[in-house]
Amino acid sequence: MRWIALSYKQTFKQPRNPQEVKSQFDANSLFELATHYSPVVCWRQDQHHEYAGWLVEVHSSFRLFGGAQALLSQLWQGTEEFLDELQLANHHTATGAWWLSKCAPARNQEDFLAMLNFNNNSFNENSLQALPISVLDCDTKLQTTWQHCGFNHLGDLWRLPRDGFLKRFGAQALAELDSGFGLQNKLAPTTVAHQPANTFEKQKELPFHSDRLDLIEQHAQTLLEAVCQWLHQQKRGTRELHWAFIHAHGEEVLRLRSAQPTDCLETWKRLLHHQLGQMQFHDDIRNLRVHCAYSELLPNVNNSLLPDPAEGTRNWDNTCDVLRARLGEQTVLFAATESDPRPECSIVLQHTPLLKNTNIALKKGEKTHAPELNNTALPCSAPRPLWLLPQPKPLQGKAPGWQAGGPWQLLSGPERVEFGWWDAQPCKRDYYCARDSNSSVVWLYQDLLEDNSRWFLHGYFA
Repeated sequence: MRWIALSYKQTFKQPRNPQEVKSQFDANSLFELATHYSPVVCWRQDQHHEYAGWLVEVHSSFRLFGGAQALLSQLWQGTEEFLDELQLANHHTATGAWWLSKCAPARNQEDFLAMLNFNNNSFNENSLQALPISVLDCDTKLQTTWQHCGFNHLGDLWRLPRDGFLKRFGAQALAELDSGFGLQNKLAPTTVAHQPANTFEKQKELPFHSDRLDLIEQHAQTLLEAVCQWLHQQKRGTRELHWAFIHAHGEEVLRLRSAQPTDCLETWKRLLHHQLGQMQFHDDIRNLRVHCAYSELLPNVNNSLLPDPAEGTRNWDNTCDVLRARLGEQTVLFAATESDPRPECSIVLQHTPLLKNTNIALKKGEKTHAPELNNTALPCSAPRPLWLLPQPKPLQGKAPGWQAGGPWQLLSGPERVEFGWWDAQPCKRDYYCARDSNSSVVWLYQDLLEDNSRWFLHGYFA
């Protein structure tokens, strides 16, 4: 294992969350830099000291960057803009790297590389034992007690009998010592990989109060750039963005919808331009807010010499998005199936592709889950028409006899549909595909729940 600590002093008391840390530089920018070198990036903040920062485990990435020294050199160069405030160190334990970054950080790139010393375990241990006891994240009263006992360095504490140390100074101090020197201890500080927020929300105050759409759109595009950058960094896309245009007496709400998850800035700009052009504000807008409630992992792009079969689908989705943005959401609807054998209930029309399990977190602290497409399909053993009548039409006259030369020509059937006996819409029907006197292929059924078993026309095959 090889851990790198990126720590810095906070100038005032901070919350215990990296998203809320306000420092001389952006902690999230430092996190994005660290994720280029390892997927394991952990947030750490002292309880009794003013230090905070990131711990990065990089041993598994050495081969990818051409070795340990190459990786550490690149990371050092990447943090040059922060070096006035940032303190770097590396060690084979996370706590050891954290201690070194606080009290003995690397002064230059050569010092940073010299901390590797894979073949000299005694050097790594001696470098920790020489650190002052103030590096431990312990209560000041305990620090004072150690000083009165004549303990000045970690080595003085480490050489004490474990049972006596545990009895006199407590389990938490011993646990931190063990974690720094590489011994297992269930009370040791845990290093949990940091997970960035899965929702995005940002608000901007306009430098003016106006209802001019062109000026509002110009400032809204800066918020779009921020949310698309956030999606691009996580390699995710979204299908919906919630907008709020806030004025003195309330707010106007706008929902931008896309048929497919995307992080494309130009796509969202185009949709915003079309839908914003249809809005009318009765008061001057003062603030803009954009909120992304959920996101989905984007599929890998297949760069092939041959045409991509999915490109046509993406182009069609973009066309549908523009049509709905310019003409209204009712102009283009998406058909999907539900697991209900009753034909009138099996097909649903939605403004966006039908989603299920859309647990969108609106309360602070709750997690959001990306929606999943409902791919439920009806059995394909029998043909089904796409064009269903709003209400089944009773057949006038005699029931179909299927005789040769008659008004109805049987093509297939019957198909029995019996469902819903537990709710208020039970059905028991025999469906037939037939050809009428106009040579149209129709879908007929006989209602077996009625006493006279009437016949109905339910749909047409296009």
